[in-house]
Amino acid sequence: MPATRITIALNVKQSQKAPLLLPASASLNPSSPNSCHFLVVKATQSKLRLKKVSRILVAGTGQEFCAESGWKDALKDDVTLLSSASEEYVGVRKENALRDQANPHCTISILAQRVPVDQLSITQLETTAHTLPRLIHATAQPTYTLARSFLLVQYLCQGWIHLPLIRGDIECGMTWWLRGLEGPWRRQSDRKEWLANGKECSSAGEQWDSALGTIGAGNHFAEIQVVESSSMTSGGGLGLYEDEVVLLVHSGSRGYGGHVLEKYTSMEEYMKEHDKACRWAKSNRDLIALRFLSCLEPGEETWEIGCNPPTEDLNHEIVSQARARIQERKVVDIWHNNVERIEWPLGPPSTTIAGLFLEEKTSSLSLDTDHGTPQKDYMYIHRKGAAPTYNPSTSLPLSILPLPGSRGTPTIMLRPLFSEATSWGFKSALSLAHGPGRSMSRAKALSSLSQKYKNPDVLLQPNSASQSQGGPNEQDLVWEEAPEAYKDVYAVCDDLVREGVAEVIGWCRARVSYRVRNDLG
Repeated sequence: MPATRITIALNVKQSQKAPLLLPASASLNPSSPNSCHFLVVKATQSKLRLKKVSRILVAGTGQEFCAESGWKDALKDDVTLLSSASEEYVGVRKENALRDQANPHCTISILAQRVPVDQLSITQLETTAHTLPRLIHATAQPTYTLARSFLLVQYLCQGWIHLPLIRGDIECGMTWWLRGLEGPWRRQSDRKEWLANGKECSSAGEQWDSALGTIGAGNHFAEIQVVESSSMTSGGGLGLYEDEVVLLVHSGSRGYGGHVLEKYTSMEEYMKEHDKACRWAKSNRDLIALRFLSCLEPGEETWEIGCNPPTEDLNHEIVSQARARIQERKVVDIWHNNVERIEWPLGPPSTTIAGLFLEEKTSSLSLDTDHGTPQKDYMYIHRKGAAPTYNPSTSLPLSILPLPGSRGTPTIMLRPLFSEATSWGFKSALSLAHGPGRSMSRAKALSSLSQKYKNPDVLLQPNSASQSQGGPNEQDLVWEEAPEAYKDVYAVCDDLVREGVAEVIGWCRARVSYRVRNDLG
């Protein structure tokens, strides 16, 4: 391209600006050493005195440059680029060419009927689906509520990744396993050995690895549950059967995911760090289970490495043995905050019917090709607060998914369903709700329920509205996580069943729920 004259300015103070001429030799690829991205950042630091540039936005539209395609689409003479230290775009977004890439025909599925969803939330969903570039489908779970983080909506997007749809809690997820937990686990050298699973080490450095093996605060938890009802039959492989005692862990990448969101410079670099955070989070849940098992089954030598303080240095053989034993106990391991790239339209090993339907469904929504026979492409599923309905490693449907209640209510065992009526997963964006969703903010729950239940111990009685709770004695958390602060899990379940995207195969009830309000990891 020829030399391009632009203006650089600060996002928070757009009157502070300077001219910049980008040479024709500058690459549009942000990862290149002499890229336009690099030159803009360098000029901003020297001319506008902004030390850390985390995001580059287009004045007037707020479009963010994440990959080479973004620079190619928006870079032109006399454009003004805003440098942000991570804050959102400041200003009114104007109609522009970016709007041309929006899809006014983006389909929307709202999987709620019994569960109330307010009109403001629906307006937010419709505006997002029909405004952001290249979205082809959006699915709102029954737990959807108005939120700045687009919580509990899944989006299918062609060729783009919209980071605000995921935000920082990358790879937060849940795992079910058969049969003094906060604070750093062992030494950093031991943590790196645990994270060196296979060829790739997922260590994020001691700052973040120090939280490995810890649950985290808020609604993250570990629960010892009993399966009270199950239609799964023994002999059918690993599953959850009546009267079994199981461990459910809800935790993710801890602070590492938020760090990834702040530091990315290109789509390629973001996805590389994103995938690393996903591996880190899975290892974290495995280690949490190991630490629990070291307390629950103290006679098992394999679990001894879960204890603190360390009695000996770990080696590869010891860690590999513990990891293998953990995998033998694992029934299902899912995430509910992440971006996943999938082939589009779907093909083998999925059924031919599913592939043909989705090919027909999306051909008219293509934003890059002429209508007709669509070429093989890919889409990005943006999940925030919903679990995948299939195993991404095998592309086969999952046989069981957890739908946890709110401490005092059961965890429903769901089986995802795929049929022509649900467009073979298209309707639900290949996702299901991961919990009931809050009906009250934490602040509102604390202020109102602390008045209603003067004695928080009432909420901790085994036969009351909530089960007994382990962990530190923090009264505020009892009110914040009370069942009344959440939507009705039974209603959420009924809506998913009514929409034909899932069936109930049983439920578990917590006997011990371990949570913390203050992050001790």
